[in-house]
Amino acid sequence: KLLKVMNKELTIVFSSYQSQHLLERLLKQLHKKFKIIIIENSLDVNVKTKLERNYKGVKVIIPKSNLGLAKSYKLAIDKSKTKFVFLNNPDIEITNRSIENLLTCAKKIKNFGIISPIYKDEKIYKNYENYSVKNRNNSKIFRKFDIEEVDYIDNNFLIKNNKINRNLFDENYFLYFETVDFATNLKKLGRKIYVAKKIKFHHLGSSSLSSKYNNLVKKTRSFHYNWGKFYYYKKNYNYFYGIKKIYPNFIKSIKKSIIFLLTLDFNNLKLSLLEILGILTAVSGIASFYRPKN
Repeated sequence: KLLKVMNKELTIVFSSYQSQHLLERLLKQLHKKFKIIIIENSLDVNVKTKLERNYKGVKVIIPKSNLGLAKSYKLAIDKSKTKFVFLNNPDIEITNRSIENLLTCAKKIKNFGIISPIYKDEKIYKNYENYSVKNRNNSKIFRKFDIEEVDYIDNNFLIKNNKINRNLFDENYFLYFETVDFATNLKKLGRKIYVAKKIKFHHLGSSSLSSKYNNLVKKTRSFHYNWGKFYYYKKNYNYFYGIKKIYPNFIKSIKKSIIFLLTLDFNNLKLSLLEILGILTAVSGIASFYRPKN
């Protein structure tokens, strides 16, 4: 009975690019309990055929083009029919119980914008950031799951499924900073951003990807991280603050380009030039156009 109720209340969403090896491992565990929507940005129809054939209740959507993260999430939210959606990248390991607990928190907390589990290992990186001390809520649900208000969530978070949340994803981003921007937009509306520190998941990271996609990942990050960083600070603060934040990246990329040119390291030279291109494109007000191919 509990699972039937949850199936009507929650859709799990994955934005994917040739990540079926990761998705299959997750689906074996999760697909019987939750509605699942996958946006497959590689446009590979074979992925759709394989996953929908082998995993009942899984819906794979092949868009007309590689949408990037923000547009993928908007599309998935639009296709979801449940009250809540849990937005993810495929490179995670998470238990059914963790998802169930996360949904329990969402149902009991009023005026939340985002609630997220945290990484099992936070020694290197966290999926959230907090810049100031906030008043702690001492209610039962907050104590039980050690829920803390934070400033933003990077990824893998649960939100309410409504038109407002869907439209808060900025389609100008392709990859990087779109989820930070989404959290910022929610805060402007007075919504709270929470992490539940007793609900955890494992983030596999780039090590989970096939080595044949290493070049694709590096090229994507080189351009889009820098484009997204400037655009985020320009949009949410002002143009000159964006310049201030991106300037160290620009100087570092120039130095790397000179070193790689002198050492005839043309592979890394290409990456540093893509970093510079991403910065100059964003500063010039040009849309994020670069779509790398492997």
